[in-house]
Amino acid sequence: MLIQALIDAKRAEIMAKLAKFKPPQPNGSQPTQQQQQQQQQQRPPPTSSRSSLVQKNRISSKKVTPIPAPPSAGTGGSLNLVELQRHIAEAKTRLAHAPPGTHVRPARTSDTKPPALPLDDSGQFDLKAMMDKIPRRETANTKALARAKQQKSIPAAAEKKPLKLYDEVPADYTDPQKNPYFDPNMDVKIAPKSRRARQLKFVQPGKYVDIANQERAKAQLEKMKQAIAESVKKAGMQTELDVSDKVIKREPPPPVEWWDAPFLANKSYEDVDQVNVDQLDTLVTMYVHHPVPIQPPGEGNTAIVRSLMLTKKERKKMRRQRRAEALKDKRDKIRLGLIEPDAPKVKISNLMKVLGEEQIQDPTKVEARVRKEMELRQKMHEKANEQRKLSPEERRAKIMAKMKEDQKSANEVAVFKIKHCSHPKLRFKIEKNAQQYELTGIVIVHPKCNIVIVEGGPKAIKLYKRLMLRRIDWNDLPAPKNLQADETQMDVDSPILKEGEDNTCYLVWSGPVKNKSFKKFTWRSFESEKMAREELGKWNVENYWDVALSTSDEDLQARQPVI
Repeated sequence: MLIQALIDAKRAEIMAKLAKFKPPQPNGSQPTQQQQQQQQQQRPPPTSSRSSLVQKNRISSKKVTPIPAPPSAGTGGSLNLVELQRHIAEAKTRLAHAPPGTHVRPARTSDTKPPALPLDDSGQFDLKAMMDKIPRRETANTKALARAKQQKSIPAAAEKKPLKLYDEVPADYTDPQKNPYFDPNMDVKIAPKSRRARQLKFVQPGKYVDIANQERAKAQLEKMKQAIAESVKKAGMQTELDVSDKVIKREPPPPVEWWDAPFLANKSYEDVDQVNVDQLDTLVTMYVHHPVPIQPPGEGNTAIVRSLMLTKKERKKMRRQRRAEALKDKRDKIRLGLIEPDAPKVKISNLMKVLGEEQIQDPTKVEARVRKEMELRQKMHEKANEQRKLSPEERRAKIMAKMKEDQKSANEVAVFKIKHCSHPKLRFKIEKNAQQYELTGIVIVHPKCNIVIVEGGPKAIKLYKRLMLRRIDWNDLPAPKNLQADETQMDVDSPILKEGEDNTCYLVWSGPVKNKSFKKFTWRSFESEKMAREELGKWNVENYWDVALSTSDEDLQARQPVI
């Protein structure tokens, strides 16, 4: 009963507060106590759950102190309308003067609901207006479009005015007080000078006559050199007389070079300081003369693409995979009946396992048969290996094919200078290896200089250089057993080397050439330099002889390659 009394007291208090906010009735009368009792009678009675809750709490309700009844509507304890408006005004003032970090109550549902959708004139949704309200990510394209719109919106009066070019420097610009950044030491140019018209220049009289005289003098000089060379060749002293360009006297250089003459007024280098660069615009142009590019001779050769080199472990794996595939194919054919299965491979180790009862009956006969089969298998294996090998003719043909393929890639030349090479042992090694490597060239034997010229592919030349510079012992000269056709007994009996002298071989020059000069490898012996040089002149390689003869052994030894 106490809880019900508390509920009734609270209800009465709430009704009193609501009565203050209601507009006054026209007759000004307050609701009577009878009307309140009638409203209470119209409410439904409490449910069974509420009554049970009241019964459970009867014991605890005895300890609760009774709450005094709220004051009536007419007392001063309740809030009137004036005080409520004053509290609202104070709250608004506090919110207006509150700092930015002050907590503000959350917005109402009506404040957070989405705005109404825009409609067009026909009453349908305006999709274009909706798309304009959607925020877009700024990109380079959108910024450029916005910048273009902004520039279009700028009136014509706001556009930049073109720069004005002054013919003279303004006084304000050169005044140090008004322009503290002006440097009087610098040459100030206001407007660029226009290019002057190229002057009409006539050919000076005698210009082409001088050019023709120079050409005639040059031709006469070449003719004189050729006549001197012919006379020297007839006399047999070609290498002793120097007829190079350094010996022939030439005209002194001109006082002014032809490319500097247009820039000098008096045709003298003393007038260089008086040259005005601004007046040379007709001679100095913006055009640059580029020479015709020439392709180098080595770029035409295509690079040889080699197969991938595998390691030993990878090669074993590849072989194992190939053998497994072959064995699988063979088993499939046997399973299909295409080929007969192999006979069992009987050995001494598996004799009892394969031939059980047969071996017990006659072991001696079975063992002899098994040994015979083992020997037959060994012979077949060796025969198959021999058949897979190349014959000497096939091996030689394979090597020759490789040499010819090497010659197609490039042509190289190697020139060697030997102190003494007339010994039969040395001659045999030089000639035989040149023939085996498919090299062409010539050997010139002369008491003063012995040279070996060989031509061939890069690989063959590399092997031949290794032979000449490392493998051959040039001091191992035993007494010859048989004489060659062009040798005499005097050559054999006379000592080739002096006492304490070493026979040497040096590489004079090695490099690529465009075409070969020789068709085969030959051996020639000469007593005079004239005959040796004439022989090399037939093949247009006399320059090799000149270089080998003019270079000392000390210089050649200092520049020998490491092989």
